[in-house]
Amino acid sequence: MNLNNTNKNIVIVTGGTGGHIYPAITLGEYLVKKYFIVNFITDKRGLTNKNLADLKPFLINVKGFAGKTFLQKAFSIFLIIISFFKSLIFLLKIKSDIVMGFGSYVQVPVILAAKVLNIKIILHEANLVLGNANKYLWSFARVRACAYKNLKSKKHFEVVGLPVRNEINLLFESSYKFPKKNEKINLLILGGSLGSLILSRKLSYQICILPKSIKKRLHIMHQSKAEDIKYISNEYKKNNISSEVREYFEDIQKKFKNTTLVICRAGASTIAENLIVGLPAIYIPLSNSIDNHQFQNAKMVANQNAGKIILESEILKKKFSSLLLSLLNSKEVLERISYNCKRLSTPNASKKLYKLVSGVLSE
Repeated sequence: MNLNNTNKNIVIVTGGTGGHIYPAITLGEYLVKKYFIVNFITDKRGLTNKNLADLKPFLINVKGFAGKTFLQKAFSIFLIIISFFKSLIFLLKIKSDIVMGFGSYVQVPVILAAKVLNIKIILHEANLVLGNANKYLWSFARVRACAYKNLKSKKHFEVVGLPVRNEINLLFESSYKFPKKNEKINLLILGGSLGSLILSRKLSYQICILPKSIKKRLHIMHQSKAEDIKYISNEYKKNNISSEVREYFEDIQKKFKNTTLVICRAGASTIAENLIVGLPAIYIPLSNSIDNHQFQNAKMVANQNAGKIILESEILKKKFSSLLLSLLNSKEVLERISYNCKRLSTPNASKKLYKLVSGVLSE
């Protein structure tokens, strides 16, 4: 037992989407095992995630600032001020030793409160582009950490990767296996935490018009919005394509073991998991992501030949179907991409962040 960690209180601030929540929870669980006391702060969106809701996080009410009207921005500032005072009281009450932010605008009032109270701050950036919250608060941090060394920052930062579940980290040692001629080609489609029309109906349409020689070998594992599940399932069935269509895959690590190719968004968590497992992927960046960060993430991966990019506007064009066919028919190309994924990945991020936390506390 590490007695130095006992009663040390770490506050982790997370936004309300899966890309923020899962790394935050993963790190929190690791720190608890190291005998830290861990508290979470989020907004009401975070409560829609059962795993986070079960941890009974402290709630603040904050609205995004970027791309809003003048009145919306004024209201956002008002909420930040209110949440700043709520955060001050909470941090004083629990006697926080460190506040950690994972980049969401939810962290703004909490980090400002920690700065006023002279509480040590650690910030983590999951994307290749600094998010607005981190951009404005970056200089406040005692330690800055990020997922990739390519991050553009004038301030020093540590490359630690992005925390992923231990079940995913364990797959770093696994080997990618392209299916034999008598085996199924397993295609995993992930629509992101919010799902999307692009990665549901339009994508299933393109798969259904592939040549019969490929379709009869396919097994599709398709994550989709609940309202699209019946439609997509029927389309695959009509085309004699083996499929499993769900809103959420509880056993995603089991799916990863047998996946031939992933089609997905280019969010930080998705990329981090694909790289660690060594999964070749076609990334479809969210076209309206702030500062186009999903495209920048995917471009970095593609430049390392650890994945491919297709834009949303290209899904229904021949470029996509041609790329998909060429990949599914090329064992050598997919195995090379898998190798490059592992080379680019940074597993065990929670352990690296734990060392940073311990270092800050021992100063």
